[in-house]
Amino acid sequence: MIAEAPATIHQCQCALCQDGSDYALIEYHQIINLVLSRLTEPQRRWYVATLAQGPHGLPLRQLVRITGIDRNTIRRGCRELAAGLAALPSDRQRRAGAGQKPAEKKTRS
Repeated sequence: MIAEAPATIHQCQCALCQDGSDYALIEYHQIINLVLSRLTEPQRRWYVATLAQGPHGLPLRQLVRITGIDRNTIRRGCRELAAGLAALPSDRQRRAGAGQKPAEKKTRS
């Protein structure tokens, strides 16, 4: 299944990008958002979770400003990565039963 890219790429809202003073950092944040725009929903969650982990991990508050992804979504990605993604289906974007219920057509009897 190929995911559609969002219509627009998120623009970083961190203070340094808004200030325009650190061109290398601005470019890095733009690359992060470009990559995110090409990933599926769970892949975005996992990618941002990897940015939050490790010795040079970014704080959640900063990742929310950079990516526009909710902090609870990032936390969920961290939990899923910590679990090794073992419980998640590899052939589906969402778990079975997740998402909107199918709409039923109402007809007059």
